[in-house]
Amino acid sequence: MIKSFLKNQIVLSIALFLAVITSFISFPKIEYIDFKVLILLFNLMLVIAALNSLKALEKGAVILLKKCKTYKMVSIMLIGMTFIAAMFITNDVALITFVPFAIIVGKKGNIKIMKIVILQTLAANLGSAFTPMGNPQNLFIYYYYNMGAIEFLKTTLPIMILGIIFLGVLIGSMKNEKIDFKVEDVKLEKVYKFLITVLLFL
Repeated sequence: MIKSFLKNQIVLSIALFLAVITSFISFPKIEYIDFKVLILLFNLMLVIAALNSLKALEKGAVILLKKCKTYKMVSIMLIGMTFIAAMFITNDVALITFVPFAIIVGKKGNIKIMKIVILQTLAANLGSAFTPMGNPQNLFIYYYYNMGAIEFLKTTLPIMILGIIFLGVLIGSMKNEKIDFKVEDVKLEKVYKFLITVLLFL
């Protein structure tokens, strides 16, 4: 049973093995754990999970995608949504949310979607680099160095600007052919819960 678990959880197994090995070099201490960062990250994950369960992010994606009539517009919308969302809901959650939409659009519009998905992955990582809550590493750096929000954003702003230029060049090289597709409407579940969740996020 343990062997089967370790095989299925290969990343966890390697991390556990390396943790045991390094503990002989530097013995772990409770002070090494930054509980404030972990609690903040846990709270952030809870709120994002609530937004996902209420289908709030899907609803926003559908509203924007309905306005798109060309391959380039669809690309801009899907990549742009991933880029901006990653700043607030972390890069991995942005990808989990918006990559499935890209695949659905690809199937319904009969278009090659792989390039968009690759650019979504780049966009998620570039966008998440901008804010403290974009990824766990940022949150740790933000608190470890006791940075103010403005100071942090000033530091990461050049990365975001370069990211936008880089993505803009790649999207600009895409063909602007017309496509015909329909995405099913998504009903926002329990609006009052959505408003409460947004307040909790803020």
